[in-house]
Amino acid sequence: MTAKTEAGTVRDFERGDVEPVARLFQKTFRNSKTQSPSLNAYLEEAFFDHPWAEPDIRSKVFAAGDGRISGFVGVFPARLELDGRPLRAAFAGSLMVENPRENPLAGARLVRAFLSGPQDISLTETANQTALGMWQKAGHPLDPGYSLNWLKVLRPASVGVQLLERRVGLARLLRPFGRLTDRATALVGKASFHPAQGGKLAFRDVAPAEFGMALLVLKDFYPLRPRWEADNIGWFLDQAEQKRKFGYPEWRVGYGADGRPLAAYVYFTEPSGIGWVLQAVSAPAAAGELVDDLFAHAHGLGCAGLRGAAHPWLNPALMTRRAFFYSRSFYVAAARDKSLLEPVRAGQALISGLAGEGWARLIGDRFE
Repeated sequence: MTAKTEAGTVRDFERGDVEPVARLFQKTFRNSKTQSPSLNAYLEEAFFDHPWAEPDIRSKVFAAGDGRISGFVGVFPARLELDGRPLRAAFAGSLMVENPRENPLAGARLVRAFLSGPQDISLTETANQTALGMWQKAGHPLDPGYSLNWLKVLRPASVGVQLLERRVGLARLLRPFGRLTDRATALVGKASFHPAQGGKLAFRDVAPAEFGMALLVLKDFYPLRPRWEADNIGWFLDQAEQKRKFGYPEWRVGYGADGRPLAAYVYFTEPSGIGWVLQAVSAPAAAGELVDDLFAHAHGLGCAGLRGAAHPWLNPALMTRRAFFYSRSFYVAAARDKSLLEPVRAGQALISGLAGEGWARLIGDRFE
């Protein structure tokens, strides 16, 4: 599909566009002019070899008058269901425009082209302030419950050093002092990160395949959910497992007395760093035990803290365990049939993390 504008053309992303889009990605998100063959290969894999690829739900490029690619919005098709009703969905991911001051409407035109697609529901979980403004001008407000991010401090001094490093790179030299301070604090204080006594779940480390099988059961606790199946969920887990910017993944499942999975989570960690939670799902009554096990497990592995995008069903448990909430990226959902948005507004939609855009290596991997 092609939509001509005064300053250029918005059209479907084609395989022949991979190299200029990769170059634009490196410039926009990595501040680099270096071409990355591994990024080129990944763009083809993620957008053209996706197991849910749809010929009429495609990423979009903005081509200038001379044909040069100067804008892009990545679109991931998704298959959802609402109480058993199949839905076509699409997530808008990476939005980038070269020299936006020269063509200030290119980004809005890309977003408009995405929203005009045939999908039943349009979503994004990674909108920045600029992209959010484009969605809002189209009449689609952010969803507060899914837009929150959270941080749990496990080792205060080390977290302070980690946060300082993001502003002053040389602050990494303070890491040993942070660890010593936290150890000294632990000697005079009591340990506070242990799974609750008398819990009904038995958590254990699992391989990605077992984690995937648990997700196929746990997704049914949510009215709006992905139509994962045994023959495709492994693709999403494999993509996520390859992220290396955040460390290495830890896969955990909590089983009830009858052996049925009732909770599961995966987070990325590296010693003394702030771990990143990709996905956490549970039966309604198991959210507290999931959070307790998550914090205890990450503390035991030496994490300074944990952060993640909010899952509304976990927010009460996170709040009562003194996690901090803040704004980082924004979640927006749009649909012509407004009834499809009711589970989102109620915080009962499994549409983020592995069930959203979080599996993509464009978020959290290195392409060198």
